Amino acid sequence: MFRTPAAVVTCIAVASPASALWGRDGHAIVAEIAWRELSPETQAAITELLADAEHGTTIQETASWADAVRPQDAYRWSAPLHYVNMAPDAAEYDHARDCPDQGCVVSAIQRFRDEVRDTSLPIEQRREALMFLVHFVGDLHQPLHGGRAEDRGGNDIEITFYGRETNLHRIWDFSILEAHDGSPWPVKAERLYASISDHDRIAWLADFHDEDMLATSGRWAFESHALAEDYAYGLVEHGAALSADYVTATIDVAEVRLMQGGVRLTAVLETAFPADNADNETDSDSE
Repeated sequence: MFRTPAAVVTCIAVASPASALWGRDGHAIVAEIAWRELSPETQAAITELLADAEHGTTIQETASWADAVRPQDAYRWSAPLHYVNMAPDAAEYDHARDCPDQGCVVSAIQRFRDEVRDTSLPIEQRREALMFLVHFVGDLHQPLHGGRAEDRGGNDIEITFYGRETNLHRIWDFSILEAHDGSPWPVKAERLYASISDHDRIAWLADFHDEDMLATSGRWAFESHALAEDYAYGLVEHGAALSADYVTATIDVAEVRLMQGGVRLTAVLETAFPADNADNETDSDSE
C-alpha cells in the first residue's frame, strides 16, 4: 500500500514554510504528474473541455479552483466534499458509516468522474466537474483529509512548527514539503515524477476498478486514514513543538502520497473520457 522511496534525508535545509503541499503547489504537482501520464487522446479532450475556462486552461492551473470557490455562497455545499472522517480504530472505510448524507471526498470522486463522463450534460457543468475531480483526487491523498472528526482532521490540534504557531492539518497542507525542498512546484514535480517506477505504477493501481469508483476511492481514503494515525497523530501531541525531526519522519509519506495521487488521477481521468479514447481506437483500426 505504501512504498518508502530512497533513504530519508537526515539533514534538512529549512526554508520559510510558506508554499503548499496539498495547497496550490501540491495540487499542481499531482495534476502535473497526472498530465505526463495521460494518453494524448485524454490530454486533447481535457484541453478542449478547459479551452474557455475562466480560471485557467490546464489541469495544473485549475487544480486548486475548488479551494478558491469553497467560501463562496454558491459553492458552500462543496465544503464537506474535501475530506472524509474515520474513527481512530477503523479497520477499513465503510461508506454507510463514514460518508454522511451531504457527501464526502469519496462520493465526490465518483460523482464528478461520472459527470465529466456524461457528454449529455452542459459543457460548463462538465468543466466544473473536471476541476472538482482533479482537486478531490489530490485531497484524498492528503492523510489528514482522512483524519478524525473530533479534531476536524487535525485542524484543532495546535502545534508549533519551526517556532510558528499553527495546527497539525496546516503543516500537512502547507509546510512539510516546503521545509524539505523550497524549490518551485514545477521543480518538485519533475523530481518526484522522475522517481516513479513502473513497479510503483502497477502497485498503486492494483486495486483500481473503474466501474466501482466508490470502492476504489474508499480504499485510497483508508490508506490516508492509516497514514494519518501512524504519522500525523501518532508522532504528535497537542501543543508539540516540531521542526526538522518531524520533517525527517514524515517527508517520505508526504511525497509518496503526492506521487500516488498523480498516478491515480491519471487512471481516473482516463475513465472519465472513454468515448475519446474509443473513437481514437476505432479510427486506428480503420486505417
